[in-house]
Amino acid sequence: MERNIKIKASVNNRRSQSQPSRTQPSHPSSHKPAHSQRHNGEILNQGTTTSTTTHKARKDWTIDGVSVRRRRSAQPHQQSRSAEGGVGRRALGSAASNATTTSSSSCSTYRRVQAFTTASRMKGTVVGGPPKVGVFKPRPSPPTTFRRMYERGDVPVTLHHDHHGHTLRWKVDVDKLDYHHYLPLFFDGLRETSHPYDFFSRAGIRDLLARGGEKILPVIPQLILPIKSALNTRDVRVVCTVLKVLQELVVAAPMVGESLVPYYRQILPTLNLFKHKNVNSGDEIDYSQQRRENLGDLIQETLEVLERHGGRDAYINIKYMVPTYQSCVLN
Repeated sequence: MERNIKIKASVNNRRSQSQPSRTQPSHPSSHKPAHSQRHNGEILNQGTTTSTTTHKARKDWTIDGVSVRRRRSAQPHQQSRSAEGGVGRRALGSAASNATTTSSSSCSTYRRVQAFTTASRMKGTVVGGPPKVGVFKPRPSPPTTFRRMYERGDVPVTLHHDHHGHTLRWKVDVDKLDYHHYLPLFFDGLRETSHPYDFFSRAGIRDLLARGGEKILPVIPQLILPIKSALNTRDVRVVCTVLKVLQELVVAAPMVGESLVPYYRQILPTLNLFKHKNVNSGDEIDYSQQRRENLGDLIQETLEVLERHGGRDAYINIKYMVPTYQSCVLN
C-alpha cells in the first residue's frame, strides 16, 4: 500500500510540474524587466507580434494581388484623402475646403493621355478629351498666282490716286483682254487680304464683269477652282468677298446662273457650314448690315440669288447641299 501511495504522489507531482498554474503568465518574457523590453524591441510579446505580422501580410496581398504599399505609391492622393477624413468628422467646414484643395492637387498628379491607347488603361492617368477640329478656324493660304504675276509686271493694272481716293487704272482696253486668261487670274486673287493685291483683284473683277457680256459664259468652268479655294480659307473677310462676287457673276450675263448649277457641290459646302453664323447684337446697332459683312445674312442672300437665276433645278441642288435652306420662289 505504501508503495502504491508513493507512486501516485510522484505521478501527481509530475503532472503539476508539466501543467503550469493559471495565475502565471503564458509567456516567460513577461517576467523580464521593463528596461529590457524597452531596449530590445524583439523581446516583445510573441503572440501579439505574430498576430500583427499575419494581419499585415493578409492586408498587403488581398487587393487584386497588388500590395497596399505599391498601390499607395502609385496613387499618393488617396493617402491625403484618408488623412483628411478624420478632420471632416470634427469640422465639416474645414473638411470641405481641404477636399477642394486635395482634389485640385490630386489632378496635377495624373498624367493626361490619349483615348483608345495602351496608356489609357494604366493607373495614375486621365484620358483627355478629343482635340478641337477647328472647323471655323481660318486656314493659311499659299501665295497666289495673281500676286506673283503682278510683281512680275504681267497684270496690266496700276493704282491711281486722286482726291476721291485710289482707283484702278487699266493700261490696255478691257474689251481687248483675253477673258480665258485674265478673269480666272483675277478670281485667284480673291484669297489675298493684303493691300494692294486685294484691291486689284476685287476692282479688276468688277470691271471685267461689267464689260464682259458674252465672254463670261465660256469661262465659268475655269472660275470654279479659284472660287472653291477662296471659300476653303474659312476667312470671314474672304468668304464675304467671294459671296458678293458670286452675286455679281450670276447677274453679269444671261445663262450664267444655270451654268453654275452643276458646280454647286464644289461651292455650297462652305456656305452650309457658315449659314447660321449670325451676329447676335441684342438691342445694339449692327453696322455690318450696311457694309454687308454679316456672314449668315449674306449667305442667305446669295442662295436666293442662285435659286432665282439657276432655273428649275437650282432649288433641288441647293436643298441637297444646304438642307436648312427654304425656297424663296416656291414659298
